[in-house]
Amino acid sequence: MKGKLEKFKTKNAKGVLSLLAGNTIAQVIMVSGGLVLARFYGPEASGTYNTFLSFVAILSILTTFRLENIFVISKSSKAIRNLFSTLLILSTIVTFLFFLGYVTLEEIFSLKTSLFIVFLSCVAGLFTAWNNVQTSLFTKYKLFKSISNGIIINAIFSIGFQYVFYLLDYKETGLIYGTIFGTVLSCVYYFMITKGRFTSVNFGLAKETILQNKEIIQYTLPSESLNAIANNLMTILIAFYFLKEDAGFYGNAAKVLVVPLVLLSNSMSKVFFQKSAGMITHRAHQLYDLSKKVILYNVAAIAVFLLLMNFIGIFILEWILGPEWKGLHVMTWILSFWILCRAALNPIQQIVVVIKKNHYAFYFNIYLVLITFITCIIGGLNKNILLTLSLYSFFAGIGYLIQLYFVMKELKRYKNIGK
Repeated sequence: MKGKLEKFKTKNAKGVLSLLAGNTIAQVIMVSGGLVLARFYGPEASGTYNTFLSFVAILSILTTFRLENIFVISKSSKAIRNLFSTLLILSTIVTFLFFLGYVTLEEIFSLKTSLFIVFLSCVAGLFTAWNNVQTSLFTKYKLFKSISNGIIINAIFSIGFQYVFYLLDYKETGLIYGTIFGTVLSCVYYFMITKGRFTSVNFGLAKETILQNKEIIQYTLPSESLNAIANNLMTILIAFYFLKEDAGFYGNAAKVLVVPLVLLSNSMSKVFFQKSAGMITHRAHQLYDLSKKVILYNVAAIAVFLLLMNFIGIFILEWILGPEWKGLHVMTWILSFWILCRAALNPIQQIVVVIKKNHYAFYFNIYLVLITFITCIIGGLNKNILLTLSLYSFFAGIGYLIQLYFVMKELKRYKNIGK
């Protein structure tokens, strides 16, 4: 049993520690710098910025079709290099088409987000997509230190340029410009590493590689696209149904609570995905115990954080941010249930790709998108942002737990087969 439950070792352990260190440093920089900047810029500018970030997050997923997941499970170096070059081109084309589509829709409907902000979102979204493609390639070859360095570069230069643009009196868009500069510079750093991986694109080989992993197209792409939309649609809908200030409050409340998820879950998730892909062939029966251990650790850590944040931290935060941000603690309380439930699933969520149960995440994300729309409409009709967030936190949290139940049930089946 000791051998079955042994902790990540050698490169895997170093990978977790390297990514965790990079994410920790980056998040400390982003959060501490972001709090100071939030006080300077105020809720309205923060609302515009959070809307921008939501578009970026959605675009960075949609433009690559999440095909970079193939890197981790593919055995062919030639196919990986070809797909890498293909995705850089594909993401550029899709980003351009998205912007044209938004321009067309804006001519028909009033979408309440200016074309200029959407254009900036497309620029940042494209570079973020390129970063995602490259970090997936680094994950394949266990270049975790490079991923960590890029994350830190992004954080330092984003905050630095955001402060510079504030001094230059760009009060509405300074946060956005700073983020774009940081993202571009981190992308340049990654390209300095991956430049030897470029190859002329063979679309026939790319198609063959994709078809060999068709479940990613059938389930992972729509599932992760829906997940990106669901997790970021809330800010966009709040800006539509309520005020920019409300979007700013929600964005900062969510950011404060999501930080530990980013620090713990994302770092663990990348390495767990790589390790589980290697275990599935000969040691699939060990995945249940390993997953359970990861979940318990993550939930316990997040639970402690939430208690400290809601009873102590949030009131210190409101004092730091100033009177404009009074009442932020109410939103953090409401969203805590959602965060705790996410903490149980996030570190192992990509295992559905390994065990070929991508449809679990697909069905869940359909549910999550519907919940987002429904709760925003209900809250919007009642002109009550807290009602929207309360309903969303409860029903979204329950959804995460239901998906976790089915994932663990499948892993338990693998364990029983291996006995």
